[in-house]
Amino acid sequence: MHDLKGCIHVHSTYSDGHASVPEIIQAAREAGLDFLVLTDHATLAARADGFGGWHGGLLLDIGAELDAGGHHCIALGLDSLVGVVDPNSTEATLQAVRERGGLAFVVHPHPIHKPLFDVWVPGWTDWHLDAFHGLEVWPYMHDWIRRLHLWNLRSHCRRPDRWITGPEPSILAEWDAIGRRRRIVGIGSLDNHAKRVPFRRLRLMRTEVLPHAYAFRTVRTHVVSPRPFSGEAHADLRLLHALLAQGQCYVSYDLLADATGFRFEGIRGAEAIPMGAEVPAGEPIELRVSSPCDAELRLLRDGQPIARSQGRQLASSVSGPGVYRVEAWLASRPWAFSNPIYRRGR
Repeated sequence: MHDLKGCIHVHSTYSDGHASVPEIIQAAREAGLDFLVLTDHATLAARADGFGGWHGGLLLDIGAELDAGGHHCIALGLDSLVGVVDPNSTEATLQAVRERGGLAFVVHPHPIHKPLFDVWVPGWTDWHLDAFHGLEVWPYMHDWIRRLHLWNLRSHCRRPDRWITGPEPSILAEWDAIGRRRRIVGIGSLDNHAKRVPFRRLRLMRTEVLPHAYAFRTVRTHVVSPRPFSGEAHADLRLLHALLAQGQCYVSYDLLADATGFRFEGIRGAEAIPMGAEVPAGEPIELRVSSPCDAELRLLRDGQPIARSQGRQLASSVSGPGVYRVEAWLASRPWAFSNPIYRRGR
């Protein structure tokens, strides 16, 4: 298996970001990313201008962030946005993305309201809909901004890692709850803009907030692939989208430690069961976790821990139904979150 790491949900000067696409590409290459997903608001213009595809060792995927009836999602794999967005209907927008062969991921699902900093994130409430493929379980920018106040503004900008606490528990709970009725993919994201005049109402600072060179070393999504990228852009983008759609990926905070090599899989006889797979309940299978460094490993079923291990390995036999996923913590800090293996039936 090949571990390919990337960052998802980045904005450029094609919408409200403050860095150009060439600047973003350079920062991503220097950070050692294998892929990057650019998602400017309501536009695929960067693709029309020829930026999609390979840039040295970096695969650039160009999607878009859509306002779906007051909620936001990112859409990947679309050839055009014409006729996709229904400004009055979240469901119609998501359905249009799906019907055109695209992937839709709920973004910044937890509401944040910071009027002093011109930040208004409505969050996501349409959890009953089934047309989206997944959600951002760890949006880095929104983790960073959650505890932002005037008194700690300078510390937020100069020492951003100090304020990172991990995925919002309510979002993890929603992820687990939806997983009990259908497959749903969790991804990590940035929602990064690298704004150079960050807050219009405050003229106290003229700094760049979360430069891409820094942000690309933080929350990443690793896809676990049966083969490496080939170097042919269209084929590699199809592979990337297929792995994301299947949930063969995990989320990690690589600023703590590069999680490349982290694995979660099921074993049934000689068969390996990957993240994202659905298997019938009943016959026992062994769930195995391996980590590239010592960590506190937690195996969860339906959001509740059922096994723990300190080190690099965890194994547990399970037979009952449930949504099984793994969390890994380093020195009491959240580090890696697998996608689930689902067991259905009795």
